[in-house]
Amino acid sequence: MELPPLGPWIRRLPRNPAFWYVAVLAAMWPVLHLLPPERVHALRTWASTDLGNLRLWPDGHPIESLTVSVFVPQDTIWVWPVFALSLFAVVGALGARRAVASVALVHLAATALTEGLVWWRIQHGSLPAEAAHAMDTGPSYVVVTALTLAAARARPAWSRAVWLLMLAVAAPALLAGLPDGETAAVGHLASLLGGLALAAAHRLGLRPLVGRSAPQVAGRPA
Repeated sequence: MELPPLGPWIRRLPRNPAFWYVAVLAAMWPVLHLLPPERVHALRTWASTDLGNLRLWPDGHPIESLTVSVFVPQDTIWVWPVFALSLFAVVGALGARRAVASVALVHLAATALTEGLVWWRIQHGSLPAEAAHAMDTGPSYVVVTALTLAAARARPAWSRAVWLLMLAVAAPALLAGLPDGETAAVGHLASLLGGLALAAAHRLGLRPLVGRSAPQVAGRPA
């Protein structure tokens, strides 16, 4: 069997947002090891999606932290680029704009849910006030969403088993602490459920506004 030429595929890579996300995550592995510990701590503190950073300007920087945090893992740094390869399957199934819109939407929703939970617990005395500045960075909400969408929508259909297996391998660690209401575990569960909801919505043809195609004109493709 003759394999397809790699040239066109390689030339398309820079236009694929999954390529850039995986590349930056992979680059963060040596960067976080080479930087002095105080610089790494400062970066994670600035990028953290905690209640302090999510306050509106000038007291916080919500857009910056929500964007940068998904590129700054806290632990098991080498694992995240591997799991993030699922974004290639999501882009292949949904298209670049719809894929980015989908994972970004769930990331924002899961962050809002978890930080809202932190705020509620602080207000009711079950967490100290210092929890408003607890460090919260990492790609896990994006990656869990991507793995879920890939397991549900990847093409060809047999490839979904690969992403489902990877999701099953990661799930015990990601959901640990859920019975105790641990914030990160709640966010991971929300990301998984959000990915399933979006997979169902895409299957039913309900597209995010930013991913809708232009209307087709009779006789020519859109």
